Amino acid sequence: MFSLNCEKYNPVRRYVQFNDIVIDSFDMLSSVDYSQNTKTDTEEYSFGHGSYVDFKSPQQFLTEGDLNITMNIDYRKYRREERKYLKDFIKMNLIKPGRLWAIEDNKILWAYAYVSEVSEPFSEFKGNLSYDITFKLYEGVWHITDPMKTYLVPYSTCDFMECYDFREIEPCQDCCISCKKITDDCPSCLCHCEDLEKENSLCVVGKKVVDDFMNCGESYLLVYDCNRAYEFFQEKTYGHKICKNDVCLTTVAGQFYSSTILDTSNVDIRLEGKFQSPIIEINGNKIQLMGDYEGTIIIGKDGSLKYSKGACCPFEDIDLDNLIIIDDFEFQVHHGMNSVIVTNSCCEMACIYIYVDEITY
Repeated sequence: MFSLNCEKYNPVRRYVQFNDIVIDSFDMLSSVDYSQNTKTDTEEYSFGHGSYVDFKSPQQFLTEGDLNITMNIDYRKYRREERKYLKDFIKMNLIKPGRLWAIEDNKILWAYAYVSEVSEPFSEFKGNLSYDITFKLYEGVWHITDPMKTYLVPYSTCDFMECYDFREIEPCQDCCISCKKITDDCPSCLCHCEDLEKENSLCVVGKKVVDDFMNCGESYLLVYDCNRAYEFFQEKTYGHKICKNDVCLTTVAGQFYSSTILDTSNVDIRLEGKFQSPIIEINGNKIQLMGDYEGTIIIGKDGSLKYSKGACCPFEDIDLDNLIIIDDFEFQVHHGMNSVIVTNSCCEMACIYIYVDEITY
């Protein structure tokens, strides 16, 4: 008989971090409400049942999301000498747009967010501080995090000041006596560089680590770093790799799986090899690049087209006059198996890499 271990599997989305604010225990959130709408409009039939709906695509489009939380801070968990800096630390992080992190169904997710409203309900101080916060998730989607680009730095409540330069200066005294010389430039984005080791990546640690989040003041600080990912994992960061089965063939063809929930056009394409006016096709959508290429072609999700003749040569922009849009310039990747075909490759081995930014809601 199938039995579900509720302690090991929790389907409820857990919010674990915004910028450098780590939600390190379940007690920190006493209220959570996430809401989002679709962009689909209806128009009622005047003489008939129901309404007319003009669906623009197989999936509906989403509006921005709203997350309302009540965050509770227990001052007793912090060192006495550091408690006076805690509110400043919170304010500095809430005022900055950044990544909001969550865990759902054993997956780590993140979304771009900013704080649109914050209030601090008045109550007699008893060692706790409370904030009511509204986040705007302006993209309307959650990204399924890339395990090669995601690093988990062990975190304890006492570490909150580690990357911030808080100090107490007495302005009425002589600076030569009271001011400390700055010896360490430690901005937040660079602070944990030495902690970003391959062994700390989600790719190596594995998904079982999600059970160790929010453990009574012990958790992880999540850091997203593309440069470290390439340093540690090299060409694996390019995405799914599909190559010709034989050098003599002129076509690269294959399939790859994506776990994206929402159809996504956030796709980066990388071609390596020798091509003559290649036609790139993903899920039936085709484009063609006119000209001869021997080296690396990059088609970015931002619409950029670049070409390099070799490892020692810089990337140069491809003239847009060489681009022929046969169907649609945006490649769409959906959940499940996706097909790829690249034609017009002669005489040498050729490969295509497809990197997909997988998204959900």
